[in-house]
Amino acid sequence: MTTRFHFEDIKESDKQFLEKYFNDKKIGRLKKLLLHGNFELAKFDVNAKYRKRHDLFEVIVGLNFAGKGLRGEEKEHTLTEAFDLAFDRVISQLRKSESKLHDK
Repeated sequence: MTTRFHFEDIKESDKQFLEKYFNDKKIGRLKKLLLHGNFELAKFDVNAKYRKRHDLFEVIVGLNFAGKGLRGEEKEHTLTEAFDLAFDRVISQLRKSESKLHDK
């Protein structure tokens, strides 16, 4: 799986934390759900921005695999919380997608 992080107006320490957090805690959930060789071919994108005016972090998470594109977007006051909620949205969409494939 290829992973790409794009940050805008975010501290270097927060960037490193989010990348480590994903690689240590979240990548396992994707491995379990992406079956039949889709994990190796998948592309995972994280776009994170800090909005100074509203004091919010905006995180957009995208997952592309087997011709499908899944996307989750959240705005929260902490970077980790915004990432977790957006990631959970993508996981939910992935579960629905995989269950539809297995039901056929």
